[in-house]
Amino acid sequence: MRLPFISRRRHETAVDFLAAVHRSNLDDATTWAMEERGARRTAEAELDRERAKRERLKSYMLRTHTARYEERIGRLRRAVAAERAEAEGYRRTIRRLTDQLLDATGYQGEPLLPEARTVLGIEDAKEES
Repeated sequence: MRLPFISRRRHETAVDFLAAVHRSNLDDATTWAMEERGARRTAEAELDRERAKRERLKSYMLRTHTARYEERIGRLRRAVAAERAEAEGYRRTIRRLTDQLLDATGYQGEPLLPEARTVLGIEDAKEES
């Protein structure tokens, strides 16, 4: 079997061509790697900005809503306390008026007759029928 003849000039040309292709591929690969690194850095910076924005929003919402809920709870507690105080006042007034009514009628423990209940306004005449 005979090997093909390759001249020195043809060999150097082929080596130069392969070296140029290799350099071109290496330059392309380097350029691509640099672009990818830049894109990754940009994406990481965007992600960091979004994370920081999320954390700021989260802390704002926590501060704001916690304060609002505490204010609401405080208002509700005050309203409940006011209602309880008002109900207690009504109970005292009813008890006092009942005692005055029973003292004025001379109630001694016997049940009031229906006519007396109607006269005193404890029952309406319509309820008797």
